[in-house]
Amino acid sequence: MDVLGIDLAKRSFDATLLMGNGVQHYASFANTAEGFSELSAWLAPLCAAPLQACMEATNVYWLDLATFLYAAGHTVSVVNPARIKGFALATLQRNKTDKLDSALIAAFCLKHQPKAWQPPSEQERHLRALVRHRDDLLQTQLQQQNRLRDCSDELVKRSLQKLIELLGSELEAVEQDIESELQAQSTTKSNLALLDSVVGIGLLTAAKLLAEMPNLAEYESAKAAGADVGLSPSEYQSGTSVRRRSRMSKIGKASVRAALYWPAITAKRHCPAMRAFAERLAARGKPKMVIIGAVMRKLIHICYGVLKHQTPYDPAKAFPRSAPPT
Repeated sequence: MDVLGIDLAKRSFDATLLMGNGVQHYASFANTAEGFSELSAWLAPLCAAPLQACMEATNVYWLDLATFLYAAGHTVSVVNPARIKGFALATLQRNKTDKLDSALIAAFCLKHQPKAWQPPSEQERHLRALVRHRDDLLQTQLQQQNRLRDCSDELVKRSLQKLIELLGSELEAVEQDIESELQAQSTTKSNLALLDSVVGIGLLTAAKLLAEMPNLAEYESAKAAGADVGLSPSEYQSGTSVRRRSRMSKIGKASVRAALYWPAITAKRHCPAMRAFAERLAARGKPKMVIIGAVMRKLIHICYGVLKHQTPYDPAKAFPRSAPPT
């Protein structure tokens, strides 16, 4: 199969078509609907059969192009930029330009055949947009609160207070919209109820999971879900003398990882089974932050389980050996 490597930027993208016979073709296009049409016209005389297009998950610039190529019948793969960077290091790439990057992505696609991407539904896109908008509003509100705390001018203080109140009103409105969106369809409504049964997972954390990981129940395993969030332990060992302490990998969905921190604190305090789990780790000498990371990882495993099996949280299943009664 012919492969198409795409290096995306906000306003344009570079494309390298790598043919099955080893011949390469290169072109650059605007990252617009007109540019997408020009890409199709460029590809038409070069390859007759559908191809596999590969691009990095860079910000949000890739989504429209990926959706366009998918609708055109091509196989689309969207990969973590860290994989492309690692491939460049492994192949001793010494130069970096947009053209070379598109060729590198094409070579990566040909060698590793990354899995096919499925476009999100309209509801999933809308929910994700709302959840990310709420995150931005929270960040802006925190910035203005910090400015207010350090401000000494009364006129500026009054202006900042009005702005903070407006942001608070907008946050409430967006959170209501998120809840309405989750209740709009039977599937998301059911999944929300299942996630809400997990101690520590509330409406907004459930919304984050359903927005950023809508296919959570389709992962190969709970460990795979935890790894995609960056919660799996990363070990470092060499020979008999080098053995560093395991750390959280942090290679994955950072926003989901951040959203699980306070739910982990809540679960550790209010869920007897999770508290016993944390106490066992503490008895083995694990530091506080390592325990919190383990609880976060356990939470994502539990969320995967309740969605996979469509059953509410049951500590006897999540902690089969030593789950105290709730």
